[in-house]
Amino acid sequence: MRERLHANPFGVVAAASITLLCVLVAGAGAVAVIARSVNSWRSLFLMEQAMALLLPAVKVLLVVGLVASMGLALRIR
Repeated sequence: MRERLHANPFGVVAAASITLLCVLVAGAGAVAVIARSVNSWRSLFLMEQAMALLLPAVKVLLVVGLVASMGLALRIR
């Protein structure tokens, strides 16, 4: 029973990174929908700035999630 209480670090990192990745992508989608509904040059510019800001974070989270998922799969085996 005691072994079940210890969290698997690969699983925790994989779940956290994938969850944060989904939140960032959903936020970017919300920004895009709002910018297209306002449909002004300023809102479209702010959308582009938000996408440029989020892209590096999304790339890092994607790599971390993939590496942690592979580590989890190899550890389970």
